[in-house]
Amino acid sequence: MQEKRFLKTLKNDIKDGSSHSLDFLLSHDVEKTISVPGIKIRKVFAPALRTIYKSQTDYKLIKEKQPKEMKIADPKIFVVNHRQADDIVLGVNAIGESGYILFGNKYLALDTINGWGLWANGVILLDREDPISRKASYDKMKYILQNGGNIIVYPEGYWNLADDGLADSRHLADDHNSITWLIQDINVGVVRLAKETGVPIIPTILHYDEINGKKCYSKKGLPLYVGKEDDIFQKKDLLVEIMTTMYYELMEKHSFYTRDFLRENNICLEQEWEKLKKELVAACDIPRINYKLDLADEKRIGKAKVLKGVVPRSEGYIKDYIK
Repeated sequence: MQEKRFLKTLKNDIKDGSSHSLDFLLSHDVEKTISVPGIKIRKVFAPALRTIYKSQTDYKLIKEKQPKEMKIADPKIFVVNHRQADDIVLGVNAIGESGYILFGNKYLALDTINGWGLWANGVILLDREDPISRKASYDKMKYILQNGGNIIVYPEGYWNLADDGLADSRHLADDHNSITWLIQDINVGVVRLAKETGVPIIPTILHYDEINGKKCYSKKGLPLYVGKEDDIFQKKDLLVEIMTTMYYELMEKHSFYTRDFLRENNICLEQEWEKLKKELVAACDIPRINYKLDLADEKRIGKAKVLKGVVPRSEGYIKDYIK
């Protein structure tokens, strides 16, 4: 019966360009979604898959060279910043190692053919609004780490495309979730995971630049360990600071544009940014099921919990600042 159901679902997937044959990835049972042989096999095929993934993006990846002393054995937790859908295929190439991706949008995974690529790479499919799914995903990550696999997490929880620290139905306002922050505040679970397993966190930054063609610059940082006696919230803040500094370094090195250059090439950064945001969001539309990415909802369910609220900045803060 199960085989017939799978074949029927697979037939529909081929017809619709979907991945519902992989619905089992939503199971809360660790052993139904992750296996030790699967972890080992994916390490063998990871380099070939990364080459394939490069063809899935219009951006050219330019990696900062990593010193040999920064390379350490598995397992590791790779923490990557999050700006757009290309973060997935570019992120695995920036990391350059096998790792299971924590992926929090079941529509983009199962209602497109991309789910098969995620499965081949290794994925933990999370339903962020389901507390049981969140707990199960945490257990799956721990299982992978305990069996020699790596984890790839985008702990900002949603795309960093300008939030300006506003409160919502679930969260207080937060100065880490602001248009002026390169890295949004991150979910503390990844730090807790590092503390419980003793596995190092490897901060990884993707910096996109569309001024002179579509380029993505990447950089991996030194391993960050979380000791048994460390406060996870203090360590989380340190990680945000490290990633922000790394981001600035990439911007200063690769994206320094003079006013004369912008004027001569008739470039208005604000207009280009607004246009780009619309393009990035529209690229995730799934017409077959009438799905459109809702950034406001992504922020609502993906934003890290804020323990201390702040007064959000008024609209036009940035414009007032640069006058």
